[in-house]
Amino acid sequence: MTPLRIRARTRHKAVAEIEILSPRVDPCAVFVGLYPEEAVALAGRLFSLCPVAQATAVRAATGLPPQEDEAEKLLAERLGELLRASLLDWPGAAPTPDEIAALRDALALLRRLRAGVSADDLRDALTRFGLGTKDGFVARQMAEAMADEFFMGLRPRRIDPLTASDDPLVVDLLWADKTFSRAPRIGERRAETGAAARAGIGSAALTGRLAAREADMMGTGGVLQWLLKGGPSLEELCARGDGFAAVESARGRLLHACKLDGSGRIGDYRIVAPTEWNFHEDGPFARLLIGAKIGEGAEAKRRVERLAFVFDPCIKAEAEILEAVDA
Repeated sequence: MTPLRIRARTRHKAVAEIEILSPRVDPCAVFVGLYPEEAVALAGRLFSLCPVAQATAVRAATGLPPQEDEAEKLLAERLGELLRASLLDWPGAAPTPDEIAALRDALALLRRLRAGVSADDLRDALTRFGLGTKDGFVARQMAEAMADEFFMGLRPRRIDPLTASDDPLVVDLLWADKTFSRAPRIGERRAETGAAARAGIGSAALTGRLAAREADMMGTGGVLQWLLKGGPSLEELCARGDGFAAVESARGRLLHACKLDGSGRIGDYRIVAPTEWNFHEDGPFARLLIGAKIGEGAEAKRRVERLAFVFDPCIKAEAEILEAVDA
């Protein structure tokens, strides 16, 4: 899969300019002309990442009723994708064979969540990752980050979370400008979405976002265990409005907007994905990185990639460090 490419130009080892090259292709045109049921089926096949969240958003945005097990499916996908990306995409020490085996088993369990899986089964599967302990993979990642004086000295930036209260305005902006989804912004705000925004923390650099990511995995696992024990289903995972839907996916708030024509087919469709909020060239990630003294060479590259990791793009990020040439 083509990575998200980040080109950082430095002056005196500090980031002066950033260019972010996303391979994302806008898929909206493929839904035009389809009936809602056809679009839902297509979404489940079209999106290789978070297909449940995407199909759920299509279902809700086109006015179809929710599925009975919607919450369980969304949470299972969110947890599985957070575990997979957190373990495999960290720019640092490789996961151990035991951790790879634990991931494989957890993903298999999450795929068959309603086929006899118990809350104890899920708890035991998550225990193997050592979440919330000093022995887990997140603790190892945290130790690597804390050993780098760059991250310990990096000033955290305030987090402006994208929330449900923003949805109506985002929909208006999405319809007003077809290019909005490539670099979404609300006025002068640099809204952020994802685990750190969901955690409600005021500001964070790298270690704070690692902690928020771990808390998100633990919290999602806890809610799934509660549902498996017979707890009532949840409604707030997918917000429905007049011709739009917003889903809290693994990487943040995913918004779909739809207009149907007179025959009940899709006449126009718009999507704004979590990665576009966090990674446009004047977004939260870029604002944190501009001016930071990242150093040079392989060390600088790893630092940029670790910061990208905690902002959680939908794909792996690769950095290129270039020395700016003064005119």
